[in-house]
Amino acid sequence: MNALTASCSPARSRAVGELAEATAKWGCDVPDDPGLIELADLLALVAGHLPEDHAARAEAAASLEMAVEHLRAADRLGGLLPLVTLHHLRLALQYERSARQNPTDRPGPDVARDRLQPVGELQGASRT
Repeated sequence: MNALTASCSPARSRAVGELAEATAKWGCDVPDDPGLIELADLLALVAGHLPEDHAARAEAAASLEMAVEHLRAADRLGGLLPLVTLHHLRLALQYERSARQNPTDRPGPDVARDRLQPVGELQGASRT
């Protein structure tokens, strides 16, 4: 492992941990030590199944879709370009946070989790 990779590794681990926590706040069952594609797939499920009454639904879905794209880009890079990978992870975090912001009457993460029960059902259905 070169010095650059070693210096980026803790920041990458923190970013992945924060993304896992954020994904769980949307009501997803996040596995222990998730991979980037697993997180991307879970956020894609959320983006596609936001409740109709979710304020600013289109904006939240677009932000989540951007987070998914950055997670997939980070996964494709792997350890090849650690600084670029870290950049994509940080952008994914920013887009996910943007989707959860409370501009006026948008529900917070706890309300969104309660309304996203179909996502959990989809997770179980996709495994069978």
